[in-house]
Amino acid sequence: MSKLPIEARDKMLYAALHLFTSKGFKETSILEIVEQAHVSKTTFYHSFKSKEDLLVALCKQLAEEIISEVETAVQPEKKMAYKAYTGIRRYIEICITRSTVAQLLLVASVGVSQAVEEVRREAHQRFAELIYQTVQAQIPDSVSDEEIRVVSQAMVGAINEVVVQNLMESDQDVDLDRLARLLNRIVVGSFVNLSLKKNRGKILGYT
Repeated sequence: MSKLPIEARDKMLYAALHLFTSKGFKETSILEIVEQAHVSKTTFYHSFKSKEDLLVALCKQLAEEIISEVETAVQPEKKMAYKAYTGIRRYIEICITRSTVAQLLLVASVGVSQAVEEVRREAHQRFAELIYQTVQAQIPDSVSDEEIRVVSQAMVGAINEVVVQNLMESDQDVDLDRLARLLNRIVVGSFVNLSLKKNRGKILGYT
């Protein structure tokens, strides 16, 4: 959402995104949201039960859009190592170009409410499932699904922490390709260490 949409509901989501990231969720009032969206309070309550309900809807929509874009980027790649790099790079690129979206999902919405935390957790699980689906078929049967899922979950948390510290809490310019390559080595290396086969490079698609 780069400009004010046409539909009333989308206008409110757009206004909330900018107000929540610039002022903070608690500091933003419903009145400010409807004024910036150019709608009435009656219109607001036709779409949302509360300000928290709006935040839940906004986070769901933004997370779904990001996941969809990452999935689209990964799909053409055939080898696991390239899929991982492409997915990580696209995710970081989104966080850079749409910094307000990333800030809301990763920082501004933290601890707001249980409902919002559930949305954040669902998004985390979706990303972890994407990683799992990417590597599962190429990992030996000697490695259990549970192990693959745990490492996938850990990788999502690690990538998000790197994004927060390097993109949101640092004033230094980020080398997108370098950061994506480094994270890719960490992700691939973690799954390599799960493998009990000798020819690990072949298993993970490097050869």
